[in-house]
Amino acid sequence: MKNSFLTGTVSISDALIPNVSTNIDFRDFLGAVMVRWGINRNNYRVGPGLYAVGTPGPESDVFVTANYKLSFDALRKNLSGENGWILVLDTKGINVWCAAGKGTFGTKELVNRIKLVSLGKIVSHKRLILPQLGATGVAAHKIKEETGFNVLYGPVGASDIKRFIRDGYRADKQMRRVTFGFKDRIKLRLELSCTGNNCEIGRWMCCRNS
Repeated sequence: MKNSFLTGTVSISDALIPNVSTNIDFRDFLGAVMVRWGINRNNYRVGPGLYAVGTPGPESDVFVTANYKLSFDALRKNLSGENGWILVLDTKGINVWCAAGKGTFGTKELVNRIKLVSLGKIVSHKRLILPQLGATGVAAHKIKEETGFNVLYGPVGASDIKRFIRDGYRADKQMRRVTFGFKDRIKLRLELSCTGNNCEIGRWMCCRNS
């Protein structure tokens, strides 16, 4: 797919990191609609690697997500006004929740991706913020042992990320709760009617999460 979300590059530690917009444009919207109808679903993904939001520096937070584009879009949209790094894992175009169960959003891939992008040379801290729904696939102690990075689990909803950071990287009970509002139920019903695949529950859930 054409990466309309790319806006340029950020130079840091002799590396050029792609910079992404936090705006969801018409092409993003249209792509999301098509995916919900089962069109181009298997190819709706972004390239794994490191991306920049805003003008991040060595102290900026690192957010980890899947390369399913709806998951990626939900994260970048909710980082509007922030400076940070997005580390995208190669989950084969599968959302965080399902990929955690399949092992592609997992310890091995996260360790590998940290090393491939030389994350230790990009940031001066050791914080990784992962989506809560990816916890089943990642052994935090192994990440610490093999890379030195500490795993912090963020909120269920990407919309709570800014508050999570503002509250000192702490999530309250509301941030940990999975909810289904009226609009959410309509979207879920549409996806299930298009695919009949139970994993779409997970796919949809992680569309609104990092």
